[in-house]
Order: sequence, then C-alpha cells, then structure tokens
Amino acid sequence: MVGIIISVGNLVFYPLLSLDPVYAVAIISFLLSLIFVIANKLLVNQDKLRHVKKEMKKIQEEIKKARKKNNEKEMSKLWEKSMKMNHQQLTMVLKPMVVSMLLIFMVFPWMKFTYGDVMSPVNGSSAVFEYMGHENEFSLDYKPDDAVAIRDMVSGKLYASGDTVILFGREWIIGFDSPKDDDSPPTVVFSTMKVKLPISIPFVGDTVGWLGFYILMSIPSTIILRKLLGVQ
Repeated sequence: MVGIIISVGNLVFYPLLSLDPVYAVAIISFLLSLIFVIANKLLVNQDKLRHVKKEMKKIQEEIKKARKKNNEKEMSKLWEKSMKMNHQQLTMVLKPMVVSMLLIFMVFPWMKFTYGDVMSPVNGSSAVFEYMGHENEFSLDYKPDDAVAIRDMVSGKLYASGDTVILFGREWIIGFDSPKDDDSPPTVVFSTMKVKLPISIPFVGDTVGWLGFYILMSIPSTIILRKLLGVQ
C-alpha cells in the first residue's frame, strides 16, 4: 500500500521533485491548505455555520452571567443547549474533515519518504546508508574533542556533521546523534532538509525538518485563504 502511495505521489508531484525541498514543501503546504479550505466552503453551509458560532458565543456569555448569579438551574439548561450546538457544528464540519484526513493519509507518507530523514545506526565504527535499494557504507572516527569525522567508504571523502553529501543523485545533510541511553546506538542521520528558524520555538528548537516546516507554512496559508474565500 505504501509503495502504491509513493508511486502515485511521484507521479502527481513530479514537477516539484526538481525543486529545492524547502520550496517543494512550501508549495505542497499551500496546495493542501487550498484544498482543505475549498472543501470546507463547498461541503459546509457557511451561513448556517456562522449562525451556530454566533449562538454558541451568546450561550457562553449567558453561562458566565448565570455562574456569577450562582443559578445552577439556568446553567444546566445553557450547558445542555451548548452541547447541542457543539454537536450541530461537529456534524457540519465532519465531511470536510474526512476529506482532509484522507488527503493527509495519502500525501504525508509520500512526503515522509521523499523529504524525511534516513537513520543509519552505528555498528562498531561504521554505519550503512540505505535508500531505495541502494547502500553506502560510512566509517566513523571519534576525535578527542568529541567531534566525529564521517568517511564515505565508497568515495573516500571525509565529512563533519552539517556537511552536504551527494548520494544516489540526491543531496543529503549529514549529521550525528549521540546515544540517548545505554541501550540505543549512536546514529548517523541523513536529512534532505533542515530549515533554520529566526527564533527558537519551545520543544522544537531553532531548526525544523519537513513536517515542522509544513506545519509552519500551513497555518498562515490556511488563515489567509479562509479570509479570502469567506470560510468560517
């Protein structure tokens, strides 16, 4: 199944494969956001949804007033009404949500395969890069200052963490991850894209891969497209 998704993805996104991964992921993010917003506009009655949201806002204000008056009976009625409105809203957005999830399940495996990292566990002093049936062995030389030199055993070239290496017609950013515990080996990481952020984000850091960059691009794209197309 995954093989079929990858083959279809290569066919659909073939024009983007020659682009820098950063530009390709940005375009895919915009296209998916556009499809999601259009699906919402076509499958959801926007006037009805707008009315439901307005009513829910009124109910929330009434609940606050009832809470201040400590009117338990009124609060119970309002909560029941609020639950019905929430259910109505959920029913309305369910169809476009299903469309969005189907697209994500179809596109994300292809994006992970195309722009995701390749992890090569270190065995002794060597690591094997494996991609699409190809293999390339690397040896590791640990320096006294804790730096790691990574040598391509095929070409003989020596790399440091952060250098770019060309393997089987593609550029990869080579990196080294130290073991997190005694049970896990060190790993040589080959990344197709690492995007440096202008600021450091909590739990994320100042660098993101394809998924983080996709999310960062999709949020403003979705907000702008919703405004332009009048989608709730």
